Amino acid sequence: MLRGFLVSIYAFWCINAQAQDKSNSILDFEYVVEFDNVTLSAALRQLNRQTQINFSYNTMIIPKMDKFSVTYDSVSLRSILDDILSKANLYYREVNGTVVILKQPSTDRTIKGQVLDAETQAPLPYANVFIDNSTFGVPTNREGYFEIRNIPYIAFNLVVSYVGYEAKTIPFNYSQPLENNRFIIEMNVDEVALEPIEVSANKTRKQRKSDRRLLKRFEEDFLGRDSNAKDCRIVNPEVLDFFVLDSLNNYEVTANDKLYIENYALGYSVSYILEEFTFINGTKTYIGKAQFTELEPKSRKQNSRWEAAREKAYLGSVNHFLNSLIDGRVAEEGFLVNTVQFDSVTSEYSTPLNPAKISEIIKLEPADKELEYKLITSSDIEITYTKDYEDEEYKKLFRSKSKSGNYKYTDQKSRSTISLSNDQSLTSYQVVGMDISDVPLFQKSVILFQEKQPLIAYPGYFSSKRAALYLGWWTWGGFSVKLPLNFRPKESDQ
Repeated sequence: MLRGFLVSIYAFWCINAQAQDKSNSILDFEYVVEFDNVTLSAALRQLNRQTQINFSYNTMIIPKMDKFSVTYDSVSLRSILDDILSKANLYYREVNGTVVILKQPSTDRTIKGQVLDAETQAPLPYANVFIDNSTFGVPTNREGYFEIRNIPYIAFNLVVSYVGYEAKTIPFNYSQPLENNRFIIEMNVDEVALEPIEVSANKTRKQRKSDRRLLKRFEEDFLGRDSNAKDCRIVNPEVLDFFVLDSLNNYEVTANDKLYIENYALGYSVSYILEEFTFINGTKTYIGKAQFTELEPKSRKQNSRWEAAREKAYLGSVNHFLNSLIDGRVAEEGFLVNTVQFDSVTSEYSTPLNPAKISEIIKLEPADKELEYKLITSSDIEITYTKDYEDEEYKKLFRSKSKSGNYKYTDQKSRSTISLSNDQSLTSYQVVGMDISDVPLFQKSVILFQEKQPLIAYPGYFSSKRAALYLGWWTWGGFSVKLPLNFRPKESDQ
């Protein structure tokens, strides 16, 4: 009897101890927390600082959501996390004092549908269906059906292409329901593709020489001159047609089929629908739709090299800058912003020596769609990335030189301040002909806006592909540094 009594006492103590442990869980501690116009990533970083509790999660699972503001007054961490994570379809577990955040299996977005001939309603087998500028895509089956799974929580453009038909692009919002819908996509016959092909006489030697010369120029202008370009090639250049526009050697390129590009620097094979390419007075414009496929690495070493190259290509890029702008982390991510004015007399771009605050130069306002913003600025802008430097080859080709052959610190046709690595800066108004061949120069680019209040969307792109033109560093890498929009560096906090 005594033994039974002692066992009962021990059992009661164990139950009471377990209840006490639960009540003392870090999740039940109460906090006063104020989130003021923050993203979910920023909210988690704030909780980490304020509670001194470690949070563990893969940044890739944190969906992009509109910024939110909310105040919790003496509320348990458990209740706070329940509130902010449920909206993002995430859940959490406490493991040895660390809060581990996980992705709900039900968050996988899937889009299903069927591709048909618009006139006959016949299914189109093996049509290409993909999300523009991403690694997500599949061919349709024999009945024209397709299914793309695990789509990130982003707004995207679904592209459908089929030989002999006009390519179709369908925009989808971030919050647009996909799972319970089957989309019917009707394709129209491309009348131009059905026109008979005229077989002309063989090209003259002069024409063939001109085409070879223009192909070489196109490869440099399209693929870029970055160190990646040497490991990047156009597989089927025969689909390209070249047109010289004037005596200044401005030119245009069209393609009568998809362009296939192999990028062994970043580990991608790319199928590209080239819609427009022009090179006019030093400014290149290319517009198209890209489907990325990851190449299979031959070794762990090659895979690690690709991962490092992809991260390097992302950091300091247009996508990185626009994402930092959306997240309100421009300075933290290493970007400086200045205004740019064009002098029609000298045909030069100039920037103020003492730039205004970024909030006075550029700002974002929510647009009609979720995760889409109006970019408001009164001028074109110059972007300096202070966490990496320009290549030596770029400096040699695109920095102007003094009579002695030494580099000057201004871009050709651009009078602008160059930030140096030792927190100093020089301008063309102070020194002429300084030798900067051994001075690291931060990467500098210019955005020339082609639309008033252009729209930008997560993950870091202009909603209209004609919204902006680029000058400077961002034109150096070209397609050889182009990444799918769903790429994120592993250690990124975005």
